[in-house]
Amino acid sequence: MNRPAVYTGLLLCWLLALEQSTGQVPAHLRVNAERLARAQALERQAMRQHNPAGLAEAYYQYGRTYIFAGDYKTSQGYFLRAQRLLEPPGPSADLSRIYVRLSENESRLGRQADALRYARLALSIAQRIHQPRALVLAYGVVGRVNEAIWEQHLPGYTIHYDSVETYYQRKMPIFRAMRDTLGMAETWLELGTLFTKVRDRRAVPYLTEALRLTRLIHRDRLVPNVMLHLATAYLTAGQPQRAFDLLRAARARYIADRFDDYDTILGLETEFVRYYQATGQWQQAFSHQQAAHQLERTEMLSDREAAIARLHIEYETQKREAEIRAKNSQLTLQTRNWQTQRKLTGLTLALLVLATGVGGGFFWLARKNKRISRRNEELVKEQNHRVKNNMQVVASLLLMQANRLTDQPAKQAVEESRLRVQAMAMIHQRLYDGDQLARVDMPDFIRQLTVGVLSAYGYEQVPPTICVDPITLAAEQATPVGLILNEVLTNACKHAFPHTNQPTLQLDCHQQNRRVHIRISDNGPGKAADESVVSAFSATNGLPRRSLGRQLIESLTEQLHGTCRFWSEQGSVFALEFPID
Repeated sequence: MNRPAVYTGLLLCWLLALEQSTGQVPAHLRVNAERLARAQALERQAMRQHNPAGLAEAYYQYGRTYIFAGDYKTSQGYFLRAQRLLEPPGPSADLSRIYVRLSENESRLGRQADALRYARLALSIAQRIHQPRALVLAYGVVGRVNEAIWEQHLPGYTIHYDSVETYYQRKMPIFRAMRDTLGMAETWLELGTLFTKVRDRRAVPYLTEALRLTRLIHRDRLVPNVMLHLATAYLTAGQPQRAFDLLRAARARYIADRFDDYDTILGLETEFVRYYQATGQWQQAFSHQQAAHQLERTEMLSDREAAIARLHIEYETQKREAEIRAKNSQLTLQTRNWQTQRKLTGLTLALLVLATGVGGGFFWLARKNKRISRRNEELVKEQNHRVKNNMQVVASLLLMQANRLTDQPAKQAVEESRLRVQAMAMIHQRLYDGDQLARVDMPDFIRQLTVGVLSAYGYEQVPPTICVDPITLAAEQATPVGLILNEVLTNACKHAFPHTNQPTLQLDCHQQNRRVHIRISDNGPGKAADESVVSAFSATNGLPRRSLGRQLIESLTEQLHGTCRFWSEQGSVFALEFPID
C-alpha cells in the first residue's frame, strides 16, 4: 500500500471539510529524506571507523526518523539495536536517552507495562550519573507513562494524578537552571495537557505560556502541536470558537511548512470532530471522523504489509539456502558407491533397533519421573499454601488482640509484631507464588510493603517516591531485608510523620558492583534539639535507641553481612548496604 498517497487524500479532505480553508496541501507525507540521509551518513562513517558509539547514534537517528513517519515498530527495532551497543560500556546519558525512546514507543503501541519498565531504567541511570539533560528526559517519560496508566485505569497499578504532576514539576527547576526555554515550553505543554484531562483551570494559561515560549524560540515544528493541545483545552473549557480558530491556524501552519508528523495529523482530525460535535455541525463532524478512521486504518495496513514484506524476504532467503544445501547433498551422495551405501544401510538398521530399545526405556523412565515431579509439585504447593495461611492467621490473631487492648504501648507493640509477621507472609508469598522459585522481585515487593505499612498507620494519603532497580533476592536475603524495611518504615510513621503537616517518604534501592544500596528518608524532625520531642534516633551514633526494633535491625544487618546507619539530613535518613548473593 502507498501510505503517502493515502495521506495526500486525507489532507485534501481537510480542505473540502472546512469552508474557509487556506494554504496549500503538501504533496505527501513520507519518511523524511533529509533525516534518513543523515542517519545513513552516520552509519557509513561509524562502520568505516569501527565505532560502536557512532553506530548507536546512527541507529538512534534512524529510530527518530521513523517516529516522525508514524512507523513505531520499525523505529523500535532501531532503538533496540542502539541499546545493545550502549549497554556493555555501562550507565551513560545516551543509554538513558535510548530507554526514554523505547518507553515512548512501547506506550504508543499500547504496551504500558514494558513502557513503565523502560522509563524506570531511564530514571535509574539518570539519577546515577546526575546529568541534568538525562534527568529531565527521564522525569518526563516516567510522568507520561504514569499518566497513560492513570488514564487507562490499568489493573495492578495504583497511580494518582498528583504523582504524575510531581514528575513533570521536577523538570522545571532543572530547565530554569539550564536556561533551556524549549525545555520549559515542553514542560508547560505537558502540565497544561494534564490539567486539561482533569478540567483544571490552570490548563489554558499553562498551554498559552507554552505557545508563547515556542514562538519566542522559533520552534516552528512544535507550534502546530502546541496549538492543537491549547484548542483541546478551550474545547474542554467550553470555548469552541477559540478552539476552532486555533485548529484552523494549526492546520494552515502544518500544511504551509510541509510537516510530516502522523500524531499531529490524527490529533487535528480528532479535535475538529469534537468541535463540530460541540457546535451541532454533524455533517462536518462525520467527514472528519471518517478521515481519522482512514488514518488509523492506513497505519494498521502499512504495519501489516511491512511485516509481510519482511517475512517474504526471509522466506526467499531460506528457500535459496535450502536449495543450495540440497544440491550439495546430492553431489555428495552421487560420489558414494553402492558398497558403502549397503554397509551404511546395515549399520543404520542395527542402530535403529538399538535406539528403539533405548528410547523405550527412556520413555518409561520419563513418564515415571513426570509422575513423581507432579506429586512433588503438588506437595510443595500445599506446604507453601499452609505456611502462608498460618502466617495470615497469626497476623489476624495479633490484630484481634491489639483491638482488645486498651493500654496504648501494649497495643502498639502487638501492632508492630503483626506488621513483622505480615512482612514475612508477604515475602513467603513472593518467594513461592512467582515464576522464580525461592526468589523475590524487589520492585513489586518494596512497593507493596511500603503501601501496607503506610495503610496500617493511616498514612494512605502520603505518596511515597520509590525508585528500585530490577533486582531479585534469594530467600535468605529477602526475609531480613523485608523485616528491616518494615522496622524503618514503622519508625517513620511513628516518629516522623506526626511532626510534619506534609509528610514525604523517599525510598531508593540500587545495585552496584554486586552490592545492594538501600536508602530511606523522610521529612520529619530528625534529631530534635529539644529533648522533649520524641525522636527515633540517639544523639551519639544516629541509631535508634536500644529497643526491640533496633536490636532486630542490627541482628538482621549482621545476618546480611552488611552495614547500616541512621542520620539526620532535613529529616531522618536510613542507609543499608549489603552484598548480593
